[in-house]
Amino acid sequence: KRQLPAGGKLITVAVPLYNMTAANNVFSNLSIASEAPINSVASFWDPGQQKWVGGSKTAKGWDANVKTQIVDSAEFFFIKGPATSTVPTQVTIAGEVPTDASLVRGFTGNSNLTAMANAYPADFVFSNSTLATRATVGSSVSFWDVAGQKWVVGAKKAKGGWDSNVATQLVTATSGFFMKEAGTVTTWTNTKPYTWP
Repeated sequence: KRQLPAGGKLITVAVPLYNMTAANNVFSNLSIASEAPINSVASFWDPGQQKWVGGSKTAKGWDANVKTQIVDSAEFFFIKGPATSTVPTQVTIAGEVPTDASLVRGFTGNSNLTAMANAYPADFVFSNSTLATRATVGSSVSFWDVAGQKWVVGAKKAKGGWDSNVATQLVTATSGFFMKEAGTVTTWTNTKPYTWP
């Protein structure tokens, strides 16, 4: 479960689960989209255009530009509840746990921003990931601070590695972050971190 904070605060959401009845996770078919209140807003990162594409939920459903959005397992999107909400809203993320021994997330590199997340439903410390260790010096990562509603940004240095404010960042199973790869690394191979199923 995740919680949409009161007052329309943004949170990052990832869906590290397979759809049990279809080939892809289409946003409007997800439980989180169904359970989000009217006047919620979802925003997806367009890696080609390097900009957000957003849409709202009305009494008739989600706007067309986000309704059919395919949500990949290793990417995040933003969602927020109504600005007028005074209490948090619980939403569910449902699906089938991946059994793949490893999963590969491709991205563009070359200093482009990529919306990233763990492809598996497990937490990890950012600096312990192969994404962090393989990243080119000069790359940066941004984590969303829900309380402050702002990005926390850190970079990889030639001496000392990643800045301390991001090195120990815990990435939870259903949250995400921005990666800005400074060089030519374009894949993140993630090994299944559990022995079940």
